[in-house]
Amino acid sequence: MLHTTLIILKKDDEILLGLKKRGFGKGRLNGVGGKLEPGETIEEAAIRETEEEIGVKLTKMEHVADIVFDNLYYKGVPERNMMHVFFGLEWEGEPVESDEIEPHWVKISELDYSKMWCDDEHWYPHVLAGEKVEAWFHFNEDDTYDDFWIDVINEHLIDDIDDKDVGLADKKREAGKDYSFKLGSRAILLNDKDQVALIHSVNRGWYKLPGGGREKDELARENLERELIEETGYRVEVLQNLGVCRNVRHDWQMAAEAQMYLCRAGEFVGKQQMEDEIEDGDTLEWFDSFDAAIDALKSVKLEEIGFYGAYFFTRREIDALEYAKKVYKK
Repeated sequence: MLHTTLIILKKDDEILLGLKKRGFGKGRLNGVGGKLEPGETIEEAAIRETEEEIGVKLTKMEHVADIVFDNLYYKGVPERNMMHVFFGLEWEGEPVESDEIEPHWVKISELDYSKMWCDDEHWYPHVLAGEKVEAWFHFNEDDTYDDFWIDVINEHLIDDIDDKDVGLADKKREAGKDYSFKLGSRAILLNDKDQVALIHSVNRGWYKLPGGGREKDELARENLERELIEETGYRVEVLQNLGVCRNVRHDWQMAAEAQMYLCRAGEFVGKQQMEDEIEDGDTLEWFDSFDAAIDALKSVKLEEIGFYGAYFFTRREIDALEYAKKVYKK
């Protein structure tokens, strides 16, 4: 995957856009930016590209979006590009024209999307309104798109737990020990009868909400959609991004964060279960209500199972279902 940056200088009610004078996107208004060089972080690339293209050095910036462009044609070759978008909030120097960019300050209220990339009208309003987004666009060879979604990131903290919160011994993070960090996505999946789905690991004796860990260069919603097909066989309609569940598992020296979604089951396309899921006897079960699903999770005999991780994901699922029950509107 290609990684690029896009930097939009922002002050008061104006943003700085550059008229592209040559190369990819010639003739369009856009922020400044470009490809990451080997070994660069996205922040380092943002600072370098801004200085190269308009002569200012960023001193304060905010990461506001990650956008994947699938099948975007560059020099006749379709690519998958993840663009990391920043607001430039403070900088040294004043924007100047380069051989690539002619900078223009534009009032936010007067943005003309007809002069910009066709995707911009969908995600720019969100970030300009102060929201953080992840988005996905599937492009055609003529630089138009045929499908897209926008996921406004919800940082509401549904729960934040560690050992003491799940009834285990109170433990602290030991100084000097590095913890691994795992990102994932989970779904509270409803069918057309508003029944709630849980994955029952029959051979393990526990229940989980469908979902799993993110793969490299995967957005949260891409992660969700892939995992839901693998584990349940359903394509899904996302009803709501509910927020985040976090936990720290001290015995494993691991921290985890799951983006939680409320979804509706759509077309059934068939499961693509992993080998360990098949070995665990993972089966999709539907419960008549949020409370019925919560009761199933509370019935799990964690002490008999004796698996450390089960204490955490069982509590996570209960907390997420309790929250979804409060906010779901039929």
